Amino acid sequence: MFDFRTFSIVTAVAASSLTLVGSPAEAQQVSGAEFTNSHSGKCVTYSGPSAGTQCFGSNGVTNYDDKSYGTDTGRWEVRGNDVCTNWQKEPGWDCGPVSRTGSNSFTDGEYSWTLN
Repeated sequence: MFDFRTFSIVTAVAASSLTLVGSPAEAQQVSGAEFTNSHSGKCVTYSGPSAGTQCFGSNGVTNYDDKSYGTDTGRWEVRGNDVCTNWQKEPGWDCGPVSRTGSNSFTDGEYSWTLN
C-alpha cells in the first residue's frame, strides 16, 4: 500500500486551508500523466495516520514536513499509473495508485490530501 508518510504526500498547512475529501466510493484512480500534471511543482497538505505537507519538485525531488515524523527528502516518479517515492530515512521505492476524490483532493486509501 502507498504509505503517505513514506510517500510523505507528504504535507502541514494551517487547518483552515484543509478541505473535506469525498468518500472512497467517489474516488477515481488517476493516470500517471494526470498525477504528474496536477502535482509536479506543487505542494500538498495531507492527513491520515499523520499530517503534514509534501512538495513534489518538477525535477523529481520531493520533501515532507510531518507533524509526527519530522522532515525528509527523497525522489518521486511515476511508473505507469503508480506514484513512487524513495526517501533518505527509509530507502527503497514504494509505489501505489492514487485516486481523485474532488477537484483538488486525492487519496491513496490511507492518506488524503489537497493541492495547495
